[in-house]
Amino acid sequence: MNSSQTNFLKITNQFSVEDFEKVKEFILEKGNTKTYRNFDNNNPYHNFGKFQGYLGADIGQQNIYNDPKISDFNELTLKDNDHYYKILIVRKGDIQASKKGIQNGMQENEVYFVNVYQAGFDKISDLLLEYLKLIKNK
Repeated sequence: MNSSQTNFLKITNQFSVEDFEKVKEFILEKGNTKTYRNFDNNNPYHNFGKFQGYLGADIGQQNIYNDPKISDFNELTLKDNDHYYKILIVRKGDIQASKKGIQNGMQENEVYFVNVYQAGFDKISDLLLEYLKLIKNK
């Protein structure tokens, strides 16, 4: 693997900062909570039919129960039986605040797809694009 490869891809053109915030609000308003990983608990969650969407706190385990009163959410995970897509928003001030998940090369006011398997890649999958379109229309 060449060293210039990253495990994230900017997807702001396909899923804007506004889209992320709208989906986050939708999940917080209409969703429930569910634990889906060992890192934290009670993630805000919504079942979108073909897949589920989970929010993760922007301060990580400092908000281990994902309480919206303690911190905001910068991570949206879309999960089906076979796939696990992590979307990360980098808001203004997040880099300086060292929010969870931000990597070198990411910029503020952008949304990224992060490959949790640490592999380099160069395009967004059609399935993820379909899922993003579905949740934008909620």
